[in-house]
Amino acid sequence: MNRIYLILFLVTIFLAGCSEEYLDRNSLTELADENFWTTQADAEMALAGCYSNLQSANIYDSDPWAGGTVRWDYMSDDGWIRWSWMQGGAMSRGEHSTNDGLTTNFWKSCYQSIVRCNRVIETVPTLGADVISETTEKQIIAEAKFVRALVYNLMSMTFENAPLITKLQTVEEAETPVSQKSEIVDFILTDLEDCVEDLPMPGEAEWGRATKGAGYALLARINLYNENWTQAASWSQKVIDLGYSLYPDFQGLFQNANEINDEVIFPVRFMRGPDEDGANFAGYWGTAVKNYEEVLPNLANDYFCTDGKIISESALYNTDMPSENRDPRFDASILSKNAIWRGTPLNTFSKTTTGYAQRKYMEEENSENHFDAEEDFYVFRLGEVLLMKAEALAESGTAPTEVFALINQLRDRESVQMPHVDQTEVDNYFGGSLVDMVRHERRIETAFEGLRYLDLKRWGILKERAIDYYMTYERPNNGKLSDRYWLGPQQLIWPIPQSEIDVNPSLVQHLVWQ
Repeated sequence: MNRIYLILFLVTIFLAGCSEEYLDRNSLTELADENFWTTQADAEMALAGCYSNLQSANIYDSDPWAGGTVRWDYMSDDGWIRWSWMQGGAMSRGEHSTNDGLTTNFWKSCYQSIVRCNRVIETVPTLGADVISETTEKQIIAEAKFVRALVYNLMSMTFENAPLITKLQTVEEAETPVSQKSEIVDFILTDLEDCVEDLPMPGEAEWGRATKGAGYALLARINLYNENWTQAASWSQKVIDLGYSLYPDFQGLFQNANEINDEVIFPVRFMRGPDEDGANFAGYWGTAVKNYEEVLPNLANDYFCTDGKIISESALYNTDMPSENRDPRFDASILSKNAIWRGTPLNTFSKTTTGYAQRKYMEEENSENHFDAEEDFYVFRLGEVLLMKAEALAESGTAPTEVFALINQLRDRESVQMPHVDQTEVDNYFGGSLVDMVRHERRIETAFEGLRYLDLKRWGILKERAIDYYMTYERPNNGKLSDRYWLGPQQLIWPIPQSEIDVNPSLVQHLVWQ
């Protein structure tokens, strides 16, 4: 005990003898506000931090241990999560709680992005004209606002109500209550509309940074997700008018050798290497297919045959080679029995429980590091923008000819060449519903692009498709698939993480989770 007192006494004497000048010195090795925000390069570096957080495994990347948006397709009717402990597994089964890992980590990563963006938005205007030009200042702020709106849009579609934090906070301001979803949506729409014209034109910015095309596409998606059909169609058309074009090779579009092309509007970039951030979502085990997430027959069976008929009606369908005579987007997206993988026919029935695996975004050549791929993740591309406009027009009651023209652009792609959609197809396979036809085409075109789960939620058919259909048709036919349960309203609104409520008394849990 005497020794402890002696140590404390010596430390006190040492601190008393230290000069005020010595204690106030800035760190010579670490960045801080006091020695950072002095040049345009500093502002660009801070903006890069906003973009880099989108690479989080909880946002636009993913791996077996973390559930970013690409995992969410496996919480829908497109796939199932094979390993029960993986993030997203509990939610897909209706077994998640306020302590769920997926929701907790997603919340934290989103607010990390928001804080980084707020710092850029608030600090860059203080640098002055002698440090940064007005044009560059506006562009950097617009890019940060784009990233912030992108993240808040995801939060509004999952948690719905969440704290709306639009500026840097002091300790006293940190206990922020939730805002209503409508308030969040109104804010990001207004904020982005006010700055979107400050973004550069496509081709005038470094690849991977937001351009006007990305800003317009995000405005189209936010409006679409909130059923503002006229605005969604209008913003989609503004993207189309910028001159993007569909990449002719659909399968090649999702390979890293071709990822810089005229269809991609905004990617989250990934690079392989020890000092880079590789794409974990493209991971797999050695030379085998990715089998910790498996494609459901529900999705595989939804692709038409090349004669424009469904598989139960077409004489072209081959059960021994499901990809034969099918919409080419099937084989580009899904690995099936006798499909070619790494140059040889693949028997996926010996590799997966369902007989199907994901091909889109998967690497076929690398087997050294299974979770360090080159693939960029496409947040926006022209193919989806055409579908957003088609959906908005169909929901608005527009004449079908304009909707057909948008869908047929996708089917006319050089590597697809599927029969044109017409009223006969709509009547025969979609009960005369133009909206259902567009939803089907959206599923076929964008499988495994992180959109299906949110689509089912916003269309109000998550229970019907991801639970009821799964349990009625797929679960009984394959006893190895996990059961799924419906929690009721709790399944539709993600719970505020209990760990956040514990440290913020102003947070109140959603009523359905209380």
